[in-house]
Amino acid sequence: MMTSIFTALLASEPSAYKELQEVLKADLNVAQQVVKYDHFIQYSGEVAALEDCLQKAAAKAGRGYLKALRRCERKSKRFDGHYITALREAVSKDDVKLFEQLLRSDPRILQRSRWMEKEVAFYEKHREEYPFAAGEKLLNATQEEAMYRERAAQEMQNYEADVKVLSYSEAKHSRNKEGRARTFFVGYQKRDGVTTLIAENNNAYPVTLLVHLKRLSNYRVDKPNPYHVEVDPHAKLEVMHLFPKDRSKRSGVAWQYSWVMGRAELHHDRSYLYALPFRPGSRVIVSQGFGGQSTHTGKSRYAVDFVADEGTRIYAARGGKVIATEDAFDKGGFDLSFGQYANYITIEHTDHTMGKYYHLQQYGVKVKVGQYVTKGQFIGLSGNTGYSSGPHLHFGVYKVDSDYRSITTIPFRFQTDRGVVDAPKQGDIFRVVR
Repeated sequence: MMTSIFTALLASEPSAYKELQEVLKADLNVAQQVVKYDHFIQYSGEVAALEDCLQKAAAKAGRGYLKALRRCERKSKRFDGHYITALREAVSKDDVKLFEQLLRSDPRILQRSRWMEKEVAFYEKHREEYPFAAGEKLLNATQEEAMYRERAAQEMQNYEADVKVLSYSEAKHSRNKEGRARTFFVGYQKRDGVTTLIAENNNAYPVTLLVHLKRLSNYRVDKPNPYHVEVDPHAKLEVMHLFPKDRSKRSGVAWQYSWVMGRAELHHDRSYLYALPFRPGSRVIVSQGFGGQSTHTGKSRYAVDFVADEGTRIYAARGGKVIATEDAFDKGGFDLSFGQYANYITIEHTDHTMGKYYHLQQYGVKVKVGQYVTKGQFIGLSGNTGYSSGPHLHFGVYKVDSDYRSITTIPFRFQTDRGVVDAPKQGDIFRVVR
C-alpha cells in the first residue's frame, strides 16, 4: 500500500524509517477495519501478522529496524492483492455493496489512478440507483484532480487565447486579462481597400500565432484559414492580406487569434543528452517522473520533479538563450489559487525546444533575459512557489503543440552516473555527472 519514495530512500536515509513505519501503521489501521467485513474475514490471520510485525520492528534499531520494516512492507503489499481481487469481483458481479465497503475503507492501493478510473466508471454506472457518500467523495476528488492538472498545465505556458482582432492603433494600446499592456498583439490596417493583418511581438522569445477568420464575406485571403505563423522576438510581421472580391459590394469578416510562446516548426535533437540540473557529484531524487499521476499527465507527461530544498543551486540542463524569467513571487501551495505565483526560468535551446525550470525561490533567478548560458552553468535557486505540494524543482523540455494554442512536454534523455535515463520515475536516485 506504499505509493511514496520511502523504499528507494531506506538504504541511505535513516530519517525515513519512522515515516515508513507511520505509513504502514496507517495501512494496518485500514486492514483492521475491512477485515470485519465478510469478504475479508478469511484474511484476519494476515492482518494479525502485519500488526505483530510492526510491533517487533518498533523494538529494533539500525539495520535490524530496516530489515524488519521491509518484511512488514512485503506483508502489507500482499494484502493489496486482496483489495484488487475484491474490486475486480465487485465490478464483474455488479456487487455495489462490496464496492461501497471498499471505497468507504479508502485503502491506499485503490487511490492509484489505474484503479480510480475503474472505480469512477463503476460508480457512475450505479449512481442513480445506489448513491453513497464515499462514491460522491470519489467523484469530487477526481473532478478536483482534473482541475489541478489543467491548472498545472496552464502554469507551464505563456499565452493568450481567443483575443478579438482590433485596429492596429487600438490593439497597440490594449491590455491583457491581467490588465497589463500587451507585449504581443495583432491588429488590422486598411489601405486602398486592402486589409492587412499585422502582428507585433515585443517579447524576448518567439511566438506562434494562430488566426481564425469567421463569417468571411466578399474577401479573398492570401493565406489558409485557420493560419499559423511564427513571429520572431522584437519583430513586426504582416500576417495576411484580405482583398475585396467586388469593390461595389460590402465586405465583412470576424476574426480572433491565439498565441503561445515558442516555435511550431522545430526538430528536437533526440540524440542530445541533458544534464541533471544540480551540482556535479550531488545526489538527486525523482519525486515525480514521466507520466506521474499527480500532475504529470496530458501536456505535462514528460516533465520531471526533483526533491530539492529551498535554496538548492540549479544548473542548466542544456545551454541556450534565456528567453523568460520570473522571480518576484513568494507564495506557493497545492491549491488552484497559487498557480499564478510560480517563479521560473525558460531557456530556448539551439533546436528551438524550451527548457523550463519551475517553482524557484523568490529572487532566485540568477540569469537575465537575453543572456546565453552553457550546459552546467549556475542559473538559479529552487523554491516552493506557484502550484506546488512542497519544495522541489520541476523541469521539462517543451515545444508548441500541434494545436498551435499551447505547449507540451516532449521525451528527452538524462546523462547520469547510472548511464542514459530516458524514463525517470518516482523514487529514482542518481548522481550528477557532466
